[in-house]
Amino acid sequence: MKEIKDLITESLHSSRDTGELNFSRFSDVSSLEKIGIEFGIEKLKRILENKELTQIAISPIIHIPNWINNFIDNLTENISSKKVLDPWINRNSFLVNNIQKDFKGYCINQQEKNLLVEGFQIDESKIFIDEPQELINQETEKFDLVISFPPFAMRAKNRESTSKDYSTDLLIASSKHIKENGKLIFLMPGKFVFDKKIEKSLKDNSLFVNALFYVPEGSHSPITSIPSYLVIVSKIATQKTFIAQLSSSDTTNKIIANNFNKNKEGKTTSLGSFMELENFTSYKAFEKDEDVFKIGRKTGLKPTILKNIATFKTIGNKNPEEIEHSNNIIYLPRIGNSDVVENPSDFNIKPHNYIQVILGNQVSPTYLVKYLNTSLGKLTRESRKVGTTIENITLPSLEDAPLFIPSYQEQISLIEVNNKIENLLLEISEYQNQLWKRPSQIQEINKSIVQYEKDKSIEKWLDSLPFPISSILWKYVATSDNKSKVDYLLHFFEAFSEFLSMLLLSSFNQDQKFYKSESHRWINNDSKYDDWIKKATFGGWNILTANLLKAVRTIINEPNKKDVILNLLGKPTSEFLTFITSKKIIPVLENVREYRNDWKGHGGVSSEQDNINRLTLLEQELNSLRQIIQGAFDDCRLISATTGNYKNGIFNFKAKELVGNKTPFNEIKVISLKPLDENKLYFIHQNHNEPIELLPFIKFNQESKACYFYNSIQTTNIRWVSFHFEQNSEFTENIDEKFEEVLSILKQQSE
Repeated sequence: MKEIKDLITESLHSSRDTGELNFSRFSDVSSLEKIGIEFGIEKLKRILENKELTQIAISPIIHIPNWINNFIDNLTENISSKKVLDPWINRNSFLVNNIQKDFKGYCINQQEKNLLVEGFQIDESKIFIDEPQELINQETEKFDLVISFPPFAMRAKNRESTSKDYSTDLLIASSKHIKENGKLIFLMPGKFVFDKKIEKSLKDNSLFVNALFYVPEGSHSPITSIPSYLVIVSKIATQKTFIAQLSSSDTTNKIIANNFNKNKEGKTTSLGSFMELENFTSYKAFEKDEDVFKIGRKTGLKPTILKNIATFKTIGNKNPEEIEHSNNIIYLPRIGNSDVVENPSDFNIKPHNYIQVILGNQVSPTYLVKYLNTSLGKLTRESRKVGTTIENITLPSLEDAPLFIPSYQEQISLIEVNNKIENLLLEISEYQNQLWKRPSQIQEINKSIVQYEKDKSIEKWLDSLPFPISSILWKYVATSDNKSKVDYLLHFFEAFSEFLSMLLLSSFNQDQKFYKSESHRWINNDSKYDDWIKKATFGGWNILTANLLKAVRTIINEPNKKDVILNLLGKPTSEFLTFITSKKIIPVLENVREYRNDWKGHGGVSSEQDNINRLTLLEQELNSLRQIIQGAFDDCRLISATTGNYKNGIFNFKAKELVGNKTPFNEIKVISLKPLDENKLYFIHQNHNEPIELLPFIKFNQESKACYFYNSIQTTNIRWVSFHFEQNSEFTENIDEKFEEVLSILKQQSE
């Protein structure tokens, strides 16, 4: 493989320098690599000598990962004597990767055909050149299968087209030439599942969508990051459509193909579910809807749908003061993540981006606004969004939004309790304002707030934090010695920075292609930083953490990459996402680092008053960090697998829940789509079946329940330190190849 890559690189750069080729970083060399692998170096050399064929081979085309072709192969393996048509054949087509005995292909131009014949040894008598729709209209044969990857987002060429979409028209035209039990397997853009014009075109031609296989964001990179659907369409009506999510795992995809072929549901949503297509807007919405019901059931309330308690209107281009408003109306944003509001005066975005929700008398507007702004409410709103480039909530999609709300009287009771809490917060806020306006009244104010002090208030918060960082804070809480409290807090903040870096690096490292293409955002390419990790410092971790957090904020605002990064982060809750995108984390960590450096610089033994002063400053920073984190870790868990089994494509594990500091740790059941190693730690969000394998910068000892953080490399040894386990607070071990590989990802990644 290295010889093939070197040959391609040398030839392309040489031809670009002489002006024989138009070659850039957007060029795709995968076809040339495939020729070299399958047909040998000599065949590859002959293609590279032909500059016209080489130019066609490297020209940008939508990327089709091998696992899609493997999946189609699994889907169709039971169909004997297959006669197959591809009305848009090219170098990425299924038929090129899985040669069939009896096939026909329509090619858009002569150059592409030449590449197929010369480079991939395709029988030229089976490839016909012309506009595919013209050829399909002249076709006389009938086919068992039509398998094609037509271009995305191409407008229909026929003005009379009802779908207005070229790939849909090609699918419909192809359907005229399949046998009665034949199937069409097409790769289609996201709008295929929600565009009403496409829906009508299929219905008018008596075609039925038997299956939708979601191809996640990033699968077609680098040409595009948008998701797609591999669809199965036929003349055979089915009551419900089979829906599943494909992945890069051939094992998982084979299970999905088997479930579809046997007409059975999978053990998880992603492995296959059946639903009525008219209720389907996107796989993401479908998945979020499932999550809404899983979380909603925990409330103990019966579900209803929004259209049972409300009607809806669009606002149009009106100014807020021109909107007809009454006290039974609330306003729900169609786009983005703005809050639902009770009054037009509270709008945060333009009025035309809100939907008026007119409520009946069985629901309180105040209650519903607060409900729709909770994490469950936000997830419900997300599940209603449709679209590809800019997702938005439509009136039809909003009607069936599920709600878990109590009776009207219980709503009023909840509002009453909420008012009491808000009054307490206002009172405390007034004391705070008074303190800074009248410092001389410190003693009186201190006496007044005693009633609000709860010695154990922080303990509830610590019970939700991952054990590696919670264990250090527990030591801070447990000791009464101020000097020790200062030391534990300093350890906590440094460990927190390392933990956060490890969590984000581990998330991104799940996708090697993503990591390579994006790592320039968090890895400094200055050679002086190459070996910082060998003697990692608080400052070093803070720099890495800052870069990683900034990368999350930046990438998540890029429409074509948002869902890619959300998947890598484990599909987190809105609370976790708010925390991980906060700009306030690094200032807190840097303040603590500067405090520590200043205190070390003074040297000598600190007095008790020094310790009290330092503790006060650090507790202020702890409060700031606590306000940022809040309940971010409530619905995610750090786990260590113990035992497990594999059945029907699912791994069922028992795992220790490494949360808080209460031992023995809770044992929970984990359903996973991939195997878990008992010697590794994993991070998992609620309702997600693919735990994130953490990079080994943290070790957990099952016997002693001690947690150790990576500290440094000392010659050929790794030094590990524990900030909470006093019996054996550090140890060293030999560095091995696996850990060397982990350290290597912190160096600049080459393309």
